[in-house]
Amino acid sequence: MVDPDDDRGAGEVEAPGWAAIDRALARRYPGQLPHQFASKTAYELESQSPLPAIAAYEGEGPPHWHFVTYGLSELFEKTSPDPDLSGFGFELTLRTPRSAGEAHPPAWPLRFLQALGGHVLATGAPLDTGHRVDLGGPLAPGHGALLRALALVPDPTLGKIDAPFGSLLFLQVVGLSAAELEGMRRLAPEKVVMLLAELDPLGLTDPTRGCWTTDERKAPALRRYQLGIEL
Repeated sequence: MVDPDDDRGAGEVEAPGWAAIDRALARRYPGQLPHQFASKTAYELESQSPLPAIAAYEGEGPPHWHFVTYGLSELFEKTSPDPDLSGFGFELTLRTPRSAGEAHPPAWPLRFLQALGGHVLATGAPLDTGHRVDLGGPLAPGHGALLRALALVPDPTLGKIDAPFGSLLFLQVVGLSAAELEGMRRLAPEKVVMLLAELDPLGLTDPTRGCWTTDERKAPALRRYQLGIEL
């Protein structure tokens, strides 16, 4: 992957779907120039970077990096059979904490999102709101071993848009520990979304955090949902 300062990757080819994503992000981050990492091996499923691009924005409240993929929806032309959905009907997002003075986004979310996006492209895996996935290993190798699973929720600030080739949902990845995944195993998808919004409204994925099941502030919420108690 390369930074768009060197090569954005879209060239002169018309990409109305790409432009629709850009507009949605510009509304959220007016005036901000993102870090954008374009792939030289877009849609080559055997490569480490099968998605055409990933952008990273500087979010606030608390400071964080907001990553957004390009390529699971239709960027250039309509090829999927469903007229109402753009490609798979979603793009992936991920938020991770941003340290004071951190000028460049970390690389591990780029690798993770490319790997997850490549899995979707290769298998047609139907990811959707409330889905949970056991990764079978650390989400961010070398940056912490606690987070070994994920849940998917609608991105809390980007939501869903109508693009030229159909609608697409910005689907945010939230990293989970094995214990948290087990605690959510019997929850309906909509309850997973509600619980995660209560635990962390922005859904940050911090590989260095502690487990919510042993956090005295967060564990009670998980227990309430397990018992079916809503406030």
